[in-house]
Amino acid sequence: MAKLAVSMTYYLRRLLRQHEQEVTPVICPGAGLVANSEADLEAVLESLYPDEAENATIRQQLETLVLLHQHSDRLAAPQRAKITAQIFWLLGLKYSSKNTADSVRIA
Repeated sequence: MAKLAVSMTYYLRRLLRQHEQEVTPVICPGAGLVANSEADLEAVLESLYPDEAENATIRQQLETLVLLHQHSDRLAAPQRAKITAQIFWLLGLKYSSKNTADSVRIA
């Protein structure tokens, strides 16, 4: 199974750290690992998506969304927030933006 690129893991950790107060787990306690800025994201993804084909699809979707997010300064705030929410959803988290007008771009 392919691993997340180091740069993507770093970016995801920064995104998780930046929005830690705005995300909540969507899985039942004990049903799987919970993503956070200090978690082993490889283990989290394997816990959430044990099927290899599904796991590979999710990793590809995450890669695409992270690339979009990295260039989200060209998008309107609601579009940036939607991309952010999709990233968190794939990580088993629900994103509740305090203010959709806030920039969710990582510098």
